[in-house]
Amino acid sequence: MSTRNVSRKKRPESDVVHRGVTWSVALVIVVLAAGGCATTAKSLKESLDYRPSIANAFSRAIAFGPFYKKSSYTKKEQFPAIPREENTPRVRTFIRKYAYDQRETTRAYLATIAPYLHMLKKEARDSGLPEEISYLVMLESGADPEARSPANALGMWQFMPATARSYGLRVDKWVDERLDPQKSTRAAMLYLKDLYGVFGCWRLAISAYNSGENKLSKVLRQEDAEEYHEISSSPRLKRETKEFFPKFLALATIAKNPPKYGFAPFAEYGADQKCEQISIRGAYTLENLARAAGVRHEELVQLNPAVVRGVTPDKGPPYSLRLPPGKRSILLSNLDGTSQEYGKTHVTHVVTRGDSLYKILRKYSISKAQLAKANPDLNLNRRLHQGLRIVVPLERSVNKSPVRTSSL
Repeated sequence: MSTRNVSRKKRPESDVVHRGVTWSVALVIVVLAAGGCATTAKSLKESLDYRPSIANAFSRAIAFGPFYKKSSYTKKEQFPAIPREENTPRVRTFIRKYAYDQRETTRAYLATIAPYLHMLKKEARDSGLPEEISYLVMLESGADPEARSPANALGMWQFMPATARSYGLRVDKWVDERLDPQKSTRAAMLYLKDLYGVFGCWRLAISAYNSGENKLSKVLRQEDAEEYHEISSSPRLKRETKEFFPKFLALATIAKNPPKYGFAPFAEYGADQKCEQISIRGAYTLENLARAAGVRHEELVQLNPAVVRGVTPDKGPPYSLRLPPGKRSILLSNLDGTSQEYGKTHVTHVVTRGDSLYKILRKYSISKAQLAKANPDLNLNRRLHQGLRIVVPLERSVNKSPVRTSSL
């Protein structure tokens, strides 16, 4: 990489960062108008010189606080189609892998995504993104809304807690909206739009969804690169990231026409059911609320997957509970007579010397999946330190498939 010695008048550091961010945003708008990976990468590399202070400031400029639910795109934008590269050697290799070598896994992914496909495509269209981006969840999580990675990424879009909050999702002891397919999908669309805004093409933007924008920007600088193909084999990128875009195209190619590859066509699912909503303040079990509304407990749990403890939040903002059509007025009339029972359903365990995850699970007769769901910010794959406070559910919630570990 060439170096440039430019004489500048000394400015306060805060002023430099502020001006850098403003100028960065203006620059991205200009280079996006020109279009293409090479244009964007070259302009950013030459003009910003990938200086960490500017890059980090720009990253902060597109990341929003937990209560600021607005993307950097203030209106609907129409984004270009994802490149069609299914006939390239790398993509064909992965098509063969998913269609033959891992056939049963792919069959399971297609079956899992089917009930959500209408919603996923609608959210993509409403965001101005190509519908094909919906198939990214197959690579991220197998399209499982409860998938959890070893790093504690959760949900079908595999959000980490901090990233989820920065795109408006609520993640706390009571509610984890990473588990809500629709809300997490809307957040993922905002994130993908921002990634496209940074990198200017889908090859880099989708790769950055896997690696993170800062990591990919760093590799572009280190490799003095302008195009996706220049870093797609870089030893500085993890193999997972290098293969991420062609794997996505392979799965998308199969999902767009399953019978062509010997899979059953997608089952027919109607449009998503319309729901009513009611703001609930106080700790009510979903079981009691279901009884008061005259609906099945299982149905209420299914409509409100983000309620991680099976109890509405005792603290913080009220929870907007989803209900089947026609049940809102019934619940309103019966809510005053419904008891709050948070104290009977959960306890807080403080980790002491000699405690281990196994001992805690055995003491309370619960599974690791149940404990992980009640503690969305806690990575149970790490050693528990003394003084750590863990919320322990004392009641079994509705039988559901356990939160699985993402293996992708």
